[in-house]
Amino acid sequence: MTEHSPVRRSYDSLAESYDTRWRKYIDATLAMAIEPLQLAGDEHVLDVGCGTGELERRLLERWPMLRVTGVDLSPNMLRQAAEKGTGAATVAAEAHRLPLRDTSFDLAICANAFHYFRQPDNALAEMRRVLRPAGRLVLVDWCDDYLSCKLCSVWLRWTDPAFHRTYTQRACRQMLVQNGFVVATASHRRIDWLWGLMCLTGVPSFNR
Repeated sequence: MTEHSPVRRSYDSLAESYDTRWRKYIDATLAMAIEPLQLAGDEHVLDVGCGTGELERRLLERWPMLRVTGVDLSPNMLRQAAEKGTGAATVAAEAHRLPLRDTSFDLAICANAFHYFRQPDNALAEMRRVLRPAGRLVLVDWCDDYLSCKLCSVWLRWTDPAFHRTYTQRACRQMLVQNGFVVATASHRRIDWLWGLMCLTGVPSFNR
């Protein structure tokens, strides 16, 4: 994806106002991503689609000894993340082509970004590649099991060039399995009249 991609253009333009404009949604999404975490506090953590680094800030506020790396396509979003001064590393890259070493992370989190990935299977395969054998993936995204989300997705496909697609919980579970994960937990919940979120956790399969 080039520097002129719709996703990069969209998020470069939103970067300065993103945390304020989408505060309620950010709070709900990141709370759901952090909820299943049981950390010792010294893990290597990867945030795929890290945006303004708000997840990094919340993780390091709670577990200050974590070693966190955020990956995002938008340089402007990464600048906003750096300005928060968390000390987390940042990498400008696409989710389906992570410039990171194999088996180098204990935890990968993808929160509120999966619906923008043009190559979701490759992105999941990359997350599995960089996870250690005992590592874990936490994936949070919009959920098409809710009619309002499904209708919103149809509208966004027509109006937002950056948007790709959303999935049902079942479809997302199947994608994780097909790309080398054993699904440990899967749940979904409504956060307001429009948005419903799903959270799936997975561990690398030893059958790959």
